[in-house]
Amino acid sequence: MEWDQILGFAGLLVGASGGLLGLWWGRKKAAENRGLDERYASIMTRSFSSAWKITLISMYALFVLLLLGVQLAALPLLSILLLIHLFGWTCSTFYYNFKL
Repeated sequence: MEWDQILGFAGLLVGASGGLLGLWWGRKKAAENRGLDERYASIMTRSFSSAWKITLISMYALFVLLLLGVQLAALPLLSILLLIHLFGWTCSTFYYNFKL
């Protein structure tokens, strides 16, 4: 393995562990402030559902692009889908927090 690959792998591990630590810490603090109630559960359920719908629409759009002849490799394609999914989840969570 080259140095770039080692740093990339370390970045993936540090990013994933940092995300899990942030999730654990945030839920712990929310539980202390009674923030994990049925409103939270409803918002998260709806935002997960909306995020998957946004991801499905973007998958169809990317398939159409592939059918039209746009050349996309697997790694950029999966990266685009991941970013769209996370962005959709974030935006829908904010939307439902302000709506409900």
